[in-house]
Amino acid sequence: MAYLLLYGNGWTQRWAIAPGTEDHIRTEIAKIGTPSTGQLTVVDPGSDSEVTLWVAWALVAAAVMLDGASRSAEEGPSGQYA
Repeated sequence: MAYLLLYGNGWTQRWAIAPGTEDHIRTEIAKIGTPSTGQLTVVDPGSDSEVTLWVAWALVAAAVMLDGASRSAEEGPSGQYA
């Protein structure tokens, strides 16, 4: 499972990436700092359901995509980066 970390002015978010959407997310994060918006399919940590995340790229200062092992029960729904 891969994860998307988004950083802005005073905020941080971490999302599990829906399987098969990694290439689309790599393309979208290249838009950081532009006035465009992006539509990403991520996994809601509370329900493990795929959801659509809309991102205003002008408000994102940095983003990183990490490959990682699937979440363990010990980490809880928000994962180790929360």
